[in-house]
Amino acid sequence: MWEQIRSNQIRSAVLIIVMAGLLLALGYFLGLYFFDSAIGGLIIAGIVWLFMSLISYFQGDSIMLSMAKARKVGKQEAPRLYNIVEEMMIASGLPKMPDIYIIDDPAPNAFATGRKPENASIAVTTGLLQRLNRDELQGVVAHEIGHIKNRDILFMIIASVMLGSIVMLAWYASRFMLFGSMSGGRRSSSKDSGGGAGQAIILVVGLVLMILAPIAAQMIYFAVSRKREYLADASSALYTRYPEGLASALEKIAAS
Repeated sequence: MWEQIRSNQIRSAVLIIVMAGLLLALGYFLGLYFFDSAIGGLIIAGIVWLFMSLISYFQGDSIMLSMAKARKVGKQEAPRLYNIVEEMMIASGLPKMPDIYIIDDPAPNAFATGRKPENASIAVTTGLLQRLNRDELQGVVAHEIGHIKNRDILFMIIASVMLGSIVMLAWYASRFMLFGSMSGGRRSSSKDSGGGAGQAIILVVGLVLMILAPIAAQMIYFAVSRKREYLADASSALYTRYPEGLASALEKIAAS
C-alpha cells in the first residue's frame, strides 16, 4: 500500500507540473499576441495566479464553510461525531483536533477544509449523520482526516487556482480578441510591417491554447482529484483498520 501511496503522490505532482506548464504556455503566447512580449504575458499570468492563490490560501476555507451554511458544533451538541473525529485524529497522529461543522442538508456528504492540519475543519451533513451507522461514519471521517493528513486540501487549492487562472486568462483573452476584431482594431503596428506569417502562427497557437488549455486543465484537475481520493480511501482503511466501514458508507452515498 505504501508503494501505491508514493506512486499516487508522484503522479499527482507530475500532473500539477503539467497544469503549470499549460498556464505558462497560455501566458507566453497571449503576451506575444497582445503585447509583443512573452515576458509581459507571463507576468500577467503570474499576477492572476498569485492573486487567486492568496484569496484561496487565506480565505478559502471560511468561504467554503460560509457557502455551505455550516455551523460549528462541540462535544455537547454532537457527541457521537465528536468522539469519532477525536478517535481518528489520534489514530492519524494529527497535531490538533479539527473543528467540526454540521450542514443542515438531507444529502449525505462531507468535506474537509484547511490549508494545514493546525487549522483544519471537517463538515458533515445531517443527512450523512442520519443514514450512516457508527462504523460507516468513522470510515467517512477517517477519509476526510486522510485528506488533512496528506495535505490534499492545500494540494487541491494549488490545482484549482491554476485551473481557475487558465480559464480566466482564456476567457478574457478571447473576449478581447473578439472585441478587437469587431471594432476593426489591430493589435499593434508590428502587424502592418512584416512578420505576417509569424504573427499568424502566434495567433493560431494562441487560439488553440485558449480553446484546449481550459479543457486539458479540467481533465488534469479531475485526474489529480481522483488520485487524492484514492489516497484518502487508503488512509481511511489504515486509520480505522476496518475498510468495510467506508465501503458500506460509499455504497449508501452512491445509492442516495
